[in-house]
Amino acid sequence: MKQPIGWDRRRFLQIVGGAWLAGAFASRLGWAPSPGTATPTPRFAYIGGECGIDGYSVAEDGRFMKQQTIPSANPVAMAINDGNLYVANGVSEYGSLPRGSVEAYAIDAATGQLELKNRAPLSLSGVLPRDLAVAPDGRSVVVALHGGGAYNVLSVHEDGRLGRVSGILKETGSGPHALQASAHPAAVTFDRVGRVLAADLGGDKLSVLSLNNGVLTVAGRREVAAGSGPSSLVLDPQGTRLYVAHALNGSLSSFGYDAAAGRILDCKQTVWVPAAGEMAALAMHPSGEMLYSSHGDGIQAWKIAAKGFLEPLPGVEGVRAKRLHVTADGKSLLALTGVAVLRMKVDAATRGLAAPVTVASLSMPVSIAMLER
Repeated sequence: MKQPIGWDRRRFLQIVGGAWLAGAFASRLGWAPSPGTATPTPRFAYIGGECGIDGYSVAEDGRFMKQQTIPSANPVAMAINDGNLYVANGVSEYGSLPRGSVEAYAIDAATGQLELKNRAPLSLSGVLPRDLAVAPDGRSVVVALHGGGAYNVLSVHEDGRLGRVSGILKETGSGPHALQASAHPAAVTFDRVGRVLAADLGGDKLSVLSLNNGVLTVAGRREVAAGSGPSSLVLDPQGTRLYVAHALNGSLSSFGYDAAAGRILDCKQTVWVPAAGEMAALAMHPSGEMLYSSHGDGIQAWKIAAKGFLEPLPGVEGVRAKRLHVTADGKSLLALTGVAVLRMKVDAATRGLAAPVTVASLSMPVSIAMLER
């Protein structure tokens, strides 16, 4: 005959107390869901800095919890696609030759841990890459070579590994500013159908590039103000408005974009920011209602009004951000400064910014990518 289980007072308190402590500990670390809610899908953030790439899990309340640091040579730009992280290494030598490189990492979907797949060289003299973007079909990566005055295309294999450089587009041109002695491609992004929109800081021009079978060709150009130095660009969610930040004269411009024809239309508006330096960063709110910019000692918020015109709203002073990123849920703006990652909550009604809070401290963060679902 089986004996009944003895549920005395001491045993009951041990079990209940242990369960409570485990739950409280998990909740404190941001692992436990609130009562009555489904388990949240993990979110991960990757920050490129002086010492490599730091990987973080991101709690529901926005806290960053460091999980991993892996070595990477000057990871100046990142992009995530199909469970892989692609990283541009802003170096002037790789494999004892004058060229930069790009890395591919696998992302563990459950833990966010990174594992290097491979590191691929860029073209000869293709040094100091500044930005990269993954094609909508995931089969190519395009890299802007600030030091090499060119764009490179690298193929992506079925397993996410990087292939060889399949296309090189060399740029020419210069500008009146001391930092514009030659072409300096600074930013790239894709439109919905797979064209590349590019900004050349040295040549004061924007370009639409066609990508076919791993080869780039020029589909259109748009000159900008001489000496302005376009260095960052974003498309609105509808893909019909292009916003460009100019690093050298502290301005911000808006252009219409003909998505069907792949044409950058005439400039609709140019505004100047109160504080400017030789840097510029942009981030679009996922609603398409707000744009955030940084040109120096401060972050400016802009309301996107009728016909895409920008109206200034109160920003955040004293933040010298090199890179900006709005989370996919639109609730936070992240700013990378010289020593930290700052988070500013975005007001759900006004889209205004709250005071910055440090979520991660590291030396010289320069790039960010987030895996969010």
